[in-house]
Amino acid sequence: MHIAGGLYRELCLHPHWDALLGSGGRAARALSRLSPGTIFSCYFERPQDFDTVLNGLGVSGSCAVRPDPIAFAYFHPLSRPHVQPARSEVRKMPPLRIEARSALRFGFIEGDAIVNAENAVYDPQTTGEFSPFFSNGSTAKQVALVLNEQELLSVARIDDIEVAAASVLESQRASCIVVKRGIKGVAVFEPGSASRFVPAFRSRHVFKIGTGDVFSAAFAHYWAELGHDPFNASLSASKQVACYCDDPLVPLAPLASHAHDVRDERHPVCEPRTVLLLGAIKTLGQRYSIEEARYSLADLGLTVVCPALENVELSNVQVSTVLLLADGIDADILPVAQRLIDKGARCVALAEMPHSLSQLRFLNNCETTDDFSTALYLAGWSN
Repeated sequence: MHIAGGLYRELCLHPHWDALLGSGGRAARALSRLSPGTIFSCYFERPQDFDTVLNGLGVSGSCAVRPDPIAFAYFHPLSRPHVQPARSEVRKMPPLRIEARSALRFGFIEGDAIVNAENAVYDPQTTGEFSPFFSNGSTAKQVALVLNEQELLSVARIDDIEVAAASVLESQRASCIVVKRGIKGVAVFEPGSASRFVPAFRSRHVFKIGTGDVFSAAFAHYWAELGHDPFNASLSASKQVACYCDDPLVPLAPLASHAHDVRDERHPVCEPRTVLLLGAIKTLGQRYSIEEARYSLADLGLTVVCPALENVELSNVQVSTVLLLADGIDADILPVAQRLIDKGARCVALAEMPHSLSQLRFLNNCETTDDFSTALYLAGWSN
């Protein structure tokens, strides 16, 4: 596999994260064990240090020189990143040129990659419209597009995902389109075939930064390199994302190696429904946390009910999950949660302070975590 993609510094405040990866670097490390001999091409401001970078990723490769480092900074893994320098200030470099049997091409901030391959996967890494794979002179016998839902709808300028996929398949001469839909899994589209859907899979922990990169890398391995059909390649890639979420520092392993380990058995995520968000708003920090949780849950596609922030009558609300922000929560909220648990609702509690756990001991069947992103995803994964 030949990967062309960004090599960027990533910073996260909570939980702490400081890594030189980006889309390309992460994909290269993810495939270093699955696909020995993986080659990585990128731009880098310190070419004299690039061999050290490659050794850390476990791959070989080459870089073209860019004038400045590029960094993405996150407050938490679900927040919008701050990019430094601003995208408008990044100087554009001449395109990279890639020749390979199987290739994975990501979009860049600072340049582009012209790919000539038999099988190519293209993940444009944008938030809206993107340049078609062939528009820069790239060639391939088969091209798979890996997009998020917003990219698909933006480039097609159509609000219906099925109609948009059919339009883009034809206009961009793609063999298939795989649409990443976050907590809802992925949708797979092929010319002349009905759409098929692959679920997301549960993990014990959720580290969200780079999950899309890992999906694209795993899909490229199974589809472009091993020749699996798009649906089964997407299914394997979705399971690999769950493995990454549990341990983002470890390269992906063959799925067969996990088959006899109960701890690594992956269960599909059910379609999410309504989350009841409970927490205190007595301090600025508490108010920020509950507002951020509500925004992030909605961004994941969930329906959120939050009595602390809106006037709502709980007796009229059907919820699948209760999410407690336990730090500083009032004791009289816990019986409300327990009544819903007794009626069949799932309960997840975010307890970042150790003393918060003592309050939760009175609740039966409540999952606890000290990680913000993990709590939100657990809440979204319905029974």
